[in-house]
Amino acid sequence: MPGPQPEPIELSDKARRDLEKLAARHTTGQQKAQRARIILKAAEGKNNAEIARELKQSIDMVRLWRRRWHELEPIAWDDLSAEERLDDLPRPGAPSRLTAD
Repeated sequence: MPGPQPEPIELSDKARRDLEKLAARHTTGQQKAQRARIILKAAEGKNNAEIARELKQSIDMVRLWRRRWHELEPIAWDDLSAEERLDDLPRPGAPSRLTAD
């Protein structure tokens, strides 16, 4: 028996173009490029298991980034770019005592 269907992701033309550029750009970190690919596949209507299989990622990773994308949807595109939406969250703990100097 199939599980619950994930919430669909709908992208504007600008959002889709920005994510495609981010995924294809050679200077983009591989984590962000992979996250962009996850969102693009989700916007195609694929479920989490299909995306995980195609991109060779865990289902939990796909589920995480789909959920985070939905959480950031209410924020206007001009206020938060595609790259900023795919950033890691700040890590807990004390700040580092070592500096670049």
